[in-house]
Amino acid sequence: MSKKILIIGSGIAGISSSLKLKSYGFNSTIVDKGNFIGGRISTKEIKFGAKPSFFFHGAQFFTAKTQKFKNIIHVGIKNNYIIEFGNFDPKRYRGNKTMREFLLNLSKELHFQQNVKITKIVPIDNKINVLDDKKKEWISYDGVISTPPAPQNYKLLNEFPSLQETLKTGSYHTCIAIMFTFDQIPVNEKTHYDFYKKPGILSWMAAGSNHRVWTAHTNEEFSDSNYYKDKDFLKEIIMSSIKKIFFRSKINFHSLHIWKYAKVKNKCLGPQIDAKYPVAIAGDFMEGQNVEAAFTSGEKAADLIFDRFQSQ
Repeated sequence: MSKKILIIGSGIAGISSSLKLKSYGFNSTIVDKGNFIGGRISTKEIKFGAKPSFFFHGAQFFTAKTQKFKNIIHVGIKNNYIIEFGNFDPKRYRGNKTMREFLLNLSKELHFQQNVKITKIVPIDNKINVLDDKKKEWISYDGVISTPPAPQNYKLLNEFPSLQETLKTGSYHTCIAIMFTFDQIPVNEKTHYDFYKKPGILSWMAAGSNHRVWTAHTNEEFSDSNYYKDKDFLKEIIMSSIKKIFFRSKINFHSLHIWKYAKVKNKCLGPQIDAKYPVAIAGDFMEGQNVEAAFTSGEKAADLIFDRFQSQ
């Protein structure tokens, strides 16, 4: 059974959807509006001379509860593109040398198209037609899995009200991330600082690919209340908190990034696939606020699409 399937979004949910469909014998195309795969599993490069260093400015680590995801991590560690991070229980992991290495290796047999923005999805007869905003043309598919954050997905799925009903039940916390570097490795060579349930505006701060590049995240309360404010103001107030910790080290670069849909506050409740058409949704908004949850959601969306094709 040959089917033409589109997956919107090249984060972990889109990749796991494509992998699961491939296990059923279906090839799919993953499109993404960005330059790189990964979504919020994101990496930013900076060079000291000719040598690159990497900020982990999105997801800082991932964990594994299910046997399926544990197996994926085991293969990644064996092949050196995943490493254990810190000394946590349960264990935490990172991509090696970047977070993106994890997804690049996981998805190397999949088909991607970057810098493609889908702006409309419309069912016509037995097909799902999508509008490629860059090419300004409609392309026809047998099925679609859409994985952007719930509010963006809601706008995209105007023709599928039952999925919109699901999507509008979810919500997110914002996160403000600030990337900064030191002129030399700090005296205190800790890999991370966890400020959870501690006073102040920071929630987390950790080194990236080495101890000269760091990312700090602000907590939910500060992020939700201040994300829309002037970026220079945000930089100043966040850096003042960071300098209280690294008061003996010189910080010589900083850059701010705002993740408006960073952490799931309330999961979406309702159907994950349209009642009539083979259009499904996937992402952490369906399962929970971590990388593994998004992966699981992608697999479930692929199962639903496969079952729909089987019943036709």
